Amino acid sequence: MGESMRSNLPVAVLVTGMLSLLASAGAALAGSNLDALVARLNGAADAGGRRQIMRSLSQAERRQVHAEYRALSLEGKRVFDTALGRKPKPGGKARVPLGTIQYDTHTPFFVPDDTNDVVGNQFNTGFGNPHNITFVSFSQAATGFFTPMRIYDAPVGGMAPVLASTTFFGNAGGAWTLQPPIVNHSGSFLVGLKQTEISSFPMPSVVAIAVDVNNGGQGFHGMNIKLNGSGFVPNATVAGQPYNAILRVSGINLPVELMGFGVQ
Repeated sequence: MGESMRSNLPVAVLVTGMLSLLASAGAALAGSNLDALVARLNGAADAGGRRQIMRSLSQAERRQVHAEYRALSLEGKRVFDTALGRKPKPGGKARVPLGTIQYDTHTPFFVPDDTNDVVGNQFNTGFGNPHNITFVSFSQAATGFFTPMRIYDAPVGGMAPVLASTTFFGNAGGAWTLQPPIVNHSGSFLVGLKQTEISSFPMPSVVAIAVDVNNGGQGFHGMNIKLNGSGFVPNATVAGQPYNAILRVSGINLPVELMGFGVQ
């Protein structure tokens, strides 16, 4: 027996036996995405192959598998976690990596939102709790001398406390790595860019984020808020249409498979 087969044999046996264990644990797997995932993992040559399988899943597949996982009994989850080699820390608080949350289809609308306040997204679907926020990527419709950006906690009564802030000078480059990251956050949050349209000598400074009026599968999340966190306006529109800002947020430990599942 070759070295690769010997090293993979315990995993193959464990994953093969997982189906009957899950069934006895109250997990209905007939025709499920979890069942298909287990079969694919069982056929992988090694841990690298299993990670590649999980990275290849579409967002829709990840959401479906995640929903099926959450519906499992505690025993079913333990069996699945064991098959994936996940080792929870004794007494520790579980932390669900955020992954990369994307609401847009990367199809910029021909005009941006014309507000001079912060424009961005309310992130409230597509991730688990608690989560970490470490990286923001975005596309701009116009760039200027200064690009203030903010991350806010969930708004209450039109007000949202600032969790993180930065200002880019010149071309923002479309990326913000948080130092330090926001860790163990739970619930919704807002991320946006402060737009400006100020005519001044020697040239006007214009900053605007690109928006997308197409539904990326999770509805529309565009919002406005003042830089200090007051005046929150959900369901923002441009030319009478709801939109998603072309702005994505990522958590640590990327790439994240199955929005919180990991393979050792």
